[in-house]
Amino acid sequence: MVLLIDRLAVYAQRFRKFLFSALAKAGIKGEYFLVLVSIAIGAATGLFAHLFYNLIEYARELAYGNGGHAGLYGGQAWMLIVLPTVGALLVGHITHFFAAEAKGHGVPEVLDAMYRKGSEIRPRVAGAKVVASALTIGSGGSAGTEGPIVQIGAAVASAVGRYLRMQRRQMDIVVACGVSAGIAAIFNAPIAGVLFALEIFLKDFSFRTFSPVVFSSVISCSITHALRKHDEAIFEVRALRDAGFDVFVGAELPLFLILGIGCAIAAYAFIRALYYTEDLADVIRIPEALKPALGAIGLGIVGIAYVLFLHGEEGVPPFFGNGYPAIEAALSDKVLDFTIAGLLVLFALKLLATCFTLGSGGSGGVFAPSLLMGASLGAAFGLLLNKIGLIEESSVSAYALVGMAALVAGTTHAPLTAIVMLYEITREPMVILPVMFAAIVATAGAQLLLRDSIYTLKLRRRGVRVGTVTDLTILRRITVADVTHQTVPTVHPEDPLQRLIDLAAETDATDFVVVDDEDAYQGIVTGRDVRTALLEPEAVSLLVVGELVRPGIPVVNTLETLDTVLDKFARSDVDSLPVAVSPKDNTLVSGLITRQAAMRRYQEELDRQSR
Repeated sequence: MVLLIDRLAVYAQRFRKFLFSALAKAGIKGEYFLVLVSIAIGAATGLFAHLFYNLIEYARELAYGNGGHAGLYGGQAWMLIVLPTVGALLVGHITHFFAAEAKGHGVPEVLDAMYRKGSEIRPRVAGAKVVASALTIGSGGSAGTEGPIVQIGAAVASAVGRYLRMQRRQMDIVVACGVSAGIAAIFNAPIAGVLFALEIFLKDFSFRTFSPVVFSSVISCSITHALRKHDEAIFEVRALRDAGFDVFVGAELPLFLILGIGCAIAAYAFIRALYYTEDLADVIRIPEALKPALGAIGLGIVGIAYVLFLHGEEGVPPFFGNGYPAIEAALSDKVLDFTIAGLLVLFALKLLATCFTLGSGGSGGVFAPSLLMGASLGAAFGLLLNKIGLIEESSVSAYALVGMAALVAGTTHAPLTAIVMLYEITREPMVILPVMFAAIVATAGAQLLLRDSIYTLKLRRRGVRVGTVTDLTILRRITVADVTHQTVPTVHPEDPLQRLIDLAAETDATDFVVVDDEDAYQGIVTGRDVRTALLEPEAVSLLVVGELVRPGIPVVNTLETLDTVLDKFARSDVDSLPVAVSPKDNTLVSGLITRQAAMRRYQEELDRQSR
């Protein structure tokens, strides 16, 4: 086996050399090479997504059956404990002994790898996540597919990037390509996949990052279309039009405002409950591999109680698995068969079931649970409005759909992704305006209640700083006037070097501004250059300032923003830049701005943004 692995490594190295040689001869390099890599990542992730989807379906049908057979469940209530527990035991052993990163909902682990590990993710994570999440969801665990497919795609992309020895600055984009490809393939949502990668991971919408992410998403989606032989929305909502819902009434905006606020509160409760459950699981002293089984037992007990006491008949509880059947019911005319209390109970049970599943160490995402919780909350609100005569029955499903987007936006703090995702998984344009409105309201409300999303809270608890906007955007908000300046004495070209040494001792200055007899700026002398001159003591008495001055150092003015200032720092290779007295006149300077002061001001703004 060892010889086989070594032989494969040799062949892989030869192929890489051949590939680079062929690309160099073809003139393909830089950003064009990154696009080619993104296409390869999209194709590989599409295949993994198809495998993942089929494994989930196989596990689910084995456990709970389909129209053709009853499965292992067979309508026996006690199996609602056995099946999730068996699945959880297998998952616990996979994550504990094979890949600990596969535990939980996956997205925080990918973000952590991007922020702290150079976007390096072990290849085994992809295989472990495929099996662990398929077992979790298929056996009845309350989880979704977005977290797993993000981690799977990111692991595939990271492996490709490392194999091709991509530069560190490109690895984040490479991993984002895997993320977008995964979301696009599993949800048949290529645009949402792109936005998810850019809004949550890269926080950068420039063309340099946008184009490879788009290529990866398109290729991945095309692969899954070819393999599945169809291109359909996940949820069918024609019932809205069939029932007469064909126009959005602007007078309903206050109602959608209330729904958005309610979803913000629900998102906050969900995030807090999930992390509380994780903390509780951490303090329970049993082997880590067994902890997911505890959550599965809790899920099974809740499932039995629902089936026997609340639902009144034997069947699979709607909060088991990804919850898609319940969502489909909420988006159809079947929503009128529900009661307001029943929908609120479904919301609470889905929240509880998800906390049991993921908080104890199960493997799966939070997107599908958020969709069901949002649908049940929105449908309950819609039924209430219908009861009091504010809306027609045909509009109740529309409120369920809007609730889905609002709760997803509230939990992820990613309204663009939520809006586009809801459109792509339903293909229903009639409610896009209230979806946009409620998603923004929910995001704003959730951020007021908790500064972190369901993804970034785990990182902050690990001590990892997570930005809320792009670095470039922050830098463009800060001007030189906002940064503390150093007032330093000026010197003239004819002054002796000894004067610089004396000034440094008197003022603690390290860099000096050189001016002529009319105080016009000539350049600067850096402390580095002074120290170099001092290495030859016999020359100190002979040197003058004019022999050490750097005349090409650019001047900055108080209206310039830090993005341009840092660019000047990088091009000049100095630690200080002179600041002009007036934005219109660069000949007179008032002091120096240091690289350290600029970065300190940037750090302060980062802290303010993340509060």
